[in-house]
Amino acid sequence: MESDSVPVQKRSRQHRSLEQKLALLQEWRDGLPQAEVCRKYGVSAAQLYKWRRDLERGLADRGELVPKSQMTALQRKVDDLEKALGRSSLENQILKKYFELKGLKLPEGT
Repeated sequence: MESDSVPVQKRSRQHRSLEQKLALLQEWRDGLPQAEVCRKYGVSAAQLYKWRRDLERGLADRGELVPKSQMTALQRKVDDLEKALGRSSLENQILKKYFELKGLKLPEGT
């Protein structure tokens, strides 16, 4: 028996990155109507409100949310600065030891 009905396709779940969610919310916040944002990006109004609630809750609980890509870049910067600080500290200790061994007076402020 043949059916004239169209097969129902399950809507695949689309996982959006934090950057994408923030961009959607920003458009909504900038004045694009909620219905237009939902239609443009294929999300439900409930999902949009959930993302907004999660964002507000996250901002209140953990401080400012930062996209993972920015977080990675910031962590790299912190690591580089820690290495530079370590090298400078080691150089400073070596210079102090040199001055001590030579019996020289350290410049003021060190």
